Amino acid sequence: MPPIQMTIDPILAEVGSFQIGWHGIFTALALLAGLWLGFRRAAQLGLDVDAMAAGMGWVIFGAVIGARLFHVMDHLSYYAEHPAEIVAVWQGGIAVYGGFIGGVLAGVVAARFYGVPIWPALDAAAPGMLIGQAVGRIGCFVNGDAWGAPNPTCPFCGSVVYWHQHDLIPPDLIGVPTYPYPLYEMGAVLVLLAVLWLGRDRIRGNGTMFLVTTIGYAIIRFGLTAFRQETVIAFGLQEAQMIALITGLLALAGLAFRIARARSSALATS
Repeated sequence: MPPIQMTIDPILAEVGSFQIGWHGIFTALALLAGLWLGFRRAAQLGLDVDAMAAGMGWVIFGAVIGARLFHVMDHLSYYAEHPAEIVAVWQGGIAVYGGFIGGVLAGVVAARFYGVPIWPALDAAAPGMLIGQAVGRIGCFVNGDAWGAPNPTCPFCGSVVYWHQHDLIPPDLIGVPTYPYPLYEMGAVLVLLAVLWLGRDRIRGNGTMFLVTTIGYAIIRFGLTAFRQETVIAFGLQEAQMIALITGLLALAGLAFRIARARSSALATS
């Protein structure tokens, strides 16, 4: 399988010092897709869509702050030398798990403020998170900011070669075949979304859809991060793998607790 040759300029246009990039465009499209599916699911669950829409500004702000903060922490040596670029979100460079954590925390605050039940709201948001992630990874693929490790030995895994000077892939990987990590994740996330959406009426209980989604994405991210090249934090695990492990285990514990409580309630009423 021949490598995909990426020669596209990630910067679509420049207005003075401000750059409009494909990453920013697909991030905006990801947001719109996520809101559309999330609000659709909220209506199906009987939630107050207007109240949820009113709190979206909080969620978006929290997600952007968290996503950028986690990205900067993962590339601290670079941003220590280029501090002015820390706020240049439009150039690309966001961490999905940072956006997830920041968005969820802000969403919980917004839900309390606007009187929306928290767990059903998270259930409604879960499919939107997944479709948003899939769409957003298109921008990462063009931008080169979610690069895979070099792929010299696996012809059936596919590979991508970045050539443009504006690509955010490390300079030593320009012209080097790497695993097309964003495409892997897009495919896996879309499969997870399809399975959960088809089974949405069977996944009952406040918070269950959100917890299952969190576990599913944690499994995807933990496994696929092996094809990436990021900073190793501890025990041979990269940052995303550590976060996936923690969030996955917490969600699994929460799901087990809910199942056990439901069974106890069923036995008490039988």
